[in-house]
Formats: sequence, structure tokens, C-alpha cells
Amino acid sequence: MHSGKLSQLIGELYRHAHIADGWMAFFAMLETEIPSRSTTLMFEEIETHTTDMVLSRHISDDELQVYGEHYIQTDVWAKEMAELPLFTFHSNEVLSDRIFLSSEFYADYTKPLDIRYACGAYIEDPKIGQAFRVTIQRGHRHKPFSQTELDTLNLFIPHLQNALTIYKRHIALESLQSGFNAITTILDSAAYLLRYDGTLVSNNKLAEELLSQDAALVSGGKLSFKSHKLRETVNQLIHSLGQFIENKASASRTYARTENYQISVEPHLLPSLTTDDQELGILLQIKHIESHIDLDIAGLETLFKLTTSEANVTRLLARGMVVKDISDNMGVKESTIRSHLKAVFSKLRVRSQAELLTKVNASLARTRLELSS
Repeated sequence: MHSGKLSQLIGELYRHAHIADGWMAFFAMLETEIPSRSTTLMFEEIETHTTDMVLSRHISDDELQVYGEHYIQTDVWAKEMAELPLFTFHSNEVLSDRIFLSSEFYADYTKPLDIRYACGAYIEDPKIGQAFRVTIQRGHRHKPFSQTELDTLNLFIPHLQNALTIYKRHIALESLQSGFNAITTILDSAAYLLRYDGTLVSNNKLAEELLSQDAALVSGGKLSFKSHKLRETVNQLIHSLGQFIENKASASRTYARTENYQISVEPHLLPSLTTDDQELGILLQIKHIESHIDLDIAGLETLFKLTTSEANVTRLLARGMVVKDISDNMGVKESTIRSHLKAVFSKLRVRSQAELLTKVNASLARTRLELSS
């Protein structure tokens, strides 16, 4: 391969290294220079050798799924590569034809695709804990890969290693952004993502409003609240969540109410650039009770398929009333109110009044957003 074509291919690799389709486009170009039938990439974790993702040209997604789950265990080439020197393409001259042609992998997977010869390399980047096996395959009408072809492929090795780092970094950044988006898209409450020591990692727009109103404050990077009652309630919920993490409690999400706020905490993975270093944090959500007053009975009936009585009980509960107050307001027995609440819990699949109101307000907030957009 002349130097101009080599430079062009390396440029294409770096230009599209951040996306899976870019890798496939690069190998499609490479296959025209070094005649091949197919290329398979298997990304994996270095420490565990667990498959992270499999990419291939000319092989369907269903077949790739089978490969990742089963054939990798019988792929004699993949096993052989794990024992050979790293960062070097090896041809199937190092693997006996007898072994290759008698393998389950060849009989069930490569033979139907007219694959007869292969070469491959194992490339890793310990800095990111990631590696991949690349196998280039060709059919019966070709000859085994020559040493000249292997030497050409070896010129790509450092660039493939760099491209792997670019690709995994891009995936990590997407995951990081997704983690932050999970907080910023919460519309019905002030949401704070915290470490267990109270350090603030991220928050949404409504949380910013509490901070701007001095109801919440950040000192030394840690979140706190001006109201003693709110501060103590949050600390108690976080303590309860810690008991859940230690398998001492039965629910993963805990709730409480103060005179002005409804509060919930639950475990939440903190956004991280490396999957091996993800830390478990806390998602804290706070809603001002006054924002629950204007629930519409007809809207509750339609949205959650509630009866008029069930919708009315939910509306009054959202106003901060207890069962006795709702009973007096509606002129029925307390046992009737509890029956209505039991039916509402069942329809909305919740287990507590706080969880019910969280779900109702979240659904109504999403509905209002859809109508306004």
C-alpha cells in the first residue's frame, strides 16, 4: 500500500473514531486495499475479558448477539489471539488448519459466510481499562494473509489504539451527559444530586430557584437548608437511605413531609467518565406543598382513570389534608376515604401518600409541558 493511501486511511480512522459506524467505514475502506470478506471487532474489559460490544461488517445484529454470548467461547481465533503477543497482527499460519476447520465456530459461524482464512490482533489501552480484538477474514477464493499484508496492518496498530481511546472517551462523555440530563429534566420538584457527605454534584432549574431565594445554600461545596425543620428532615431521610444501602431497610426511596415541603431521597449513580469508578450518590427532590393545591378533578380522572371520589380524595390529600380532614370535607366515613386511597394506590402502583403525590405531580408536569410545546 503506497504512503498516500496509508495516510488517507489513517485520516479516515481518526475522523470517525468516535462512532461505531466510523470504525466500520474505516474497515470497509481497508478491505478494498487488503482484500477481505469481513471484519469483526470485539470490545472488552481488560481485567475481566467480558464483552463490551461486538461490531462487524456483513453480519446481522442477531448473529452478533449470538457471537457475543456463545461463539466467542468457541472462536478458536479469539482464544489464540489472547495467547499471542499484543499489538501485532497474526495470520492463521499460527493456528493449525485442522484445529480451525474442526471447530464449532468454523462449522456454525464462519463456513456459512464463506470465511476460510483470518488474521487478527489484540489491542489494549490499560489507561482506560479497555481492549479490543480485531479479526479480518477472507474466503476460499483468496490465499492466506501474506507477511506483507500483516506488516501493512501492523502500521495501523498505534492508530487503532488511539482510536479506541477516542471512542471509549466519547461513550463515557455521552454517559456523563445522560447522568446530568436525568437531573435537569425533572420538572415537578427541586432536584439535587449529592454525594453521601452532602457535596452538591448537580441540580435542576427549580433547585436553582431555592438557592437564589436563600431557602437552600451551598457552603464548602455542601448543600444545606435555612429552615431547621427542612434540614433535619433531609438529614433523617439520608440516614434512612444509608440503612437501605446496608440492607437494613425495605424501600429504596424514602419520603417525608414538613409544613411546607414534600421531600424524597433515593440512591442514584453519580455521572462518571469511567464505568469502573462510578460512585453511588443521592437524588434529593423537594416540592413546595402549595404547588399541589390546584389539582383538577377532571384531569385526575382522565389521566389516571380515577373515579370522581378517588380524584377528590387525591386532590384534598395534595392540599395537605389528613384522612380525618378529608372525611369531614366529603361527609363520609374515614374507612371510606381509606378504601378510596387503597384503590388509588393500586391504580397508580404506589405504596404511600408521599409516593402517590410524587407520581401525580410528575405526570401532571409532563402533561403541562407537552401541551405548552
